[in-house]
Amino acid sequence: MNEPQKLKTVPDHYTSVTPWIISQSSAKLIEFLKAAFDAEEIPHSRITNKEGIIIHVVVKIGDALIMLFDSREGWPPTPSFLNLYVEDVEDVYQKSIEFGAKSVTDITALWFGEKVCRILDPFGNLWWINQRIEEIDFTKPGEIGRIASTPEAVQGIAYIQTSLDEALKTQKRFFENK
Repeated sequence: MNEPQKLKTVPDHYTSVTPWIISQSSAKLIEFLKAAFDAEEIPHSRITNKEGIIIHVVVKIGDALIMLFDSREGWPPTPSFLNLYVEDVEDVYQKSIEFGAKSVTDITALWFGEKVCRILDPFGNLWWINQRIEEIDFTKPGEIGRIASTPEAVQGIAYIQTSLDEALKTQKRFFENK
């Protein structure tokens, strides 16, 4: 006797948590994502309603899927906060600026083995862009404490925290001016 096959909890190519970005124009956002992050629209994923409004579309950036749809008249802004790992942070940062993003945190090397920056995309979403540059062994608290307390490490963390505050204020102004 054949037993029914158990349905997967998470569909192929998805993760347990999948970001969903709502913007005024998913089509224009996809153009930016393709140009800045080499995103790919998943074929046959775009669904529009009778007015031509995108009610569902999926893009892939690296190995991650992101779902998108268009906002409607009267809806409040719903900015997303996204963390993106890349192989070349300088290249991705420059491309994102070239295609309309605003820099809100300059590229900064941090003590935990990553170079990071932040951009505000042309749709008001805040992206953390990261490149891993060193493997850090977090199982050695004494070594971690020593590395994390150097003047450079403290200064780097202080800068990214200060720039985050400014980034969120910039994002607020972005939506107030829409």
